[in-house]
Amino acid sequence: MPKLFECATDETAQKARVNRRALMQLALGGMASGFVGHKAFAQAPSLAFASSSVDKMPPINGVYDWRALPPTPLALEAESGGLPVDTGMVPAQGKAQLYYASAGEGVPVMLLHDGLANSNYMGDLARALLRARCRVIVMDMRGHGRSTMGALPLGYDLLADDVLTVMAFLHLRRVALVGWGDGAVQALDVGMRHPSSVSRIFAFAPWSTPDGLLSRAGDIPAYKSFMERSRQEYRQLSSTPHRFGDMEAAVQAMRSRQPNWTDADIMRVTAPLWVAAADHDGIVGRVQAEHMAAMVEGAGLLVLPNTSHFAFLQNPQLFTLAVESFLGGR
Repeated sequence: MPKLFECATDETAQKARVNRRALMQLALGGMASGFVGHKAFAQAPSLAFASSSVDKMPPINGVYDWRALPPTPLALEAESGGLPVDTGMVPAQGKAQLYYASAGEGVPVMLLHDGLANSNYMGDLARALLRARCRVIVMDMRGHGRSTMGALPLGYDLLADDVLTVMAFLHLRRVALVGWGDGAVQALDVGMRHPSSVSRIFAFAPWSTPDGLLSRAGDIPAYKSFMERSRQEYRQLSSTPHRFGDMEAAVQAMRSRQPNWTDADIMRVTAPLWVAAADHDGIVGRVQAEHMAAMVEGAGLLVLPNTSHFAFLQNPQLFTLAVESFLGGR
């Protein structure tokens, strides 16, 4: 993969020249035509496979079929390329305890995972950004992974406040946020309510109102596999391994009523923004992503070809290159 940038300082990040041709070559290498740019997107053709066991198909050149659910990456604390990793628990509102892991030096980038998952899912992206000389922070959403739920009901404002809580604990004034699913909504919430705390936002698969989530998600084989895996991972990581059902119910209740952003809310995001979507997501509709990108001045819209809601696992080269391209751009 071509080296796009080093985020050792804010200055180098701003002065970097991004190799977007490499991004396009990776997209085209995924057997689809895609376009990345300012408020632009393209549909990619579907792939047809004779096998009915796509979920078990091995990757080709590191790229999985969009219907597959690749393995969960190693946690950042388990593999950091030899760099020291600081981990801990941060007290938060409602007597919650928030797990974080931090490694590297340079411009801080915080990675936020989707609901029902955990920060391990961001492990490979974290390691790629460490190689680019970023400081990388991952955290488990409250009630997920190693973090405890606390006494307050889940809500995106609360989750955004949790980001600020971890930042304050780590003495970080400003971070770039990369979010997936609920983590993307969480990142945008921070951008709307605490704009001075955010340098950039890469939001993959966000939504702005509850109807942005598709009702057929439960019928998608990869999502069914994800739910089974989530239960197992919760039992392995959580201090309350028997309460996965409570956590799942809290997430579903939050999603059923939040967010409810108006155009005026979305336009409060002032940080540089890319909204990314997968052409075969199946869980989050693309219409709201397109609309959010259109509402924010200077925002870009990226559609990742031949990927689903798990794009960063299915085509990690393409996803990482997109994130690095965004972080290293003007």
